[in-house]
Amino acid sequence: MVLDPLHWQIKLAQEDDAPWNEAVEGLDDLAQAIRIICLTPKLSVPTEPEQFCDALSYIDRVPAKAIPGISKEIWEGITRWEPRVLLDRVDVEQLGLAYFAASIFWRPRSDVLSDIQRTDVDLMRAE
Repeated sequence: MVLDPLHWQIKLAQEDDAPWNEAVEGLDDLAQAIRIICLTPKLSVPTEPEQFCDALSYIDRVPAKAIPGISKEIWEGITRWEPRVLLDRVDVEQLGLAYFAASIFWRPRSDVLSDIQRTDVDLMRAE
């Protein structure tokens, strides 16, 4: 596999039978990086304890506290840890008990492509 793009990373599989050797590149790389920041709690990576965000810590709270808390954590985490993107907005909605979805609207920084992109992230308690 030859990778020419400047921005790429190994694709994180969401299916059990997904191949392990695929890569994401370009905008897909940025969208995956955003998902990783949103779904990885602070202190969970020993070598980088402050990286990522604590959005998942809000999923058991009442929506009036959870929605602004999740939005704030996602905004701060992406702004701090993903310098390749500019955020436009973060919309969070409750989909069920301890289940929220965040739509993150962003654009690549320093890129000719200035269209706003959207990345959806489901946040729910692990069963």
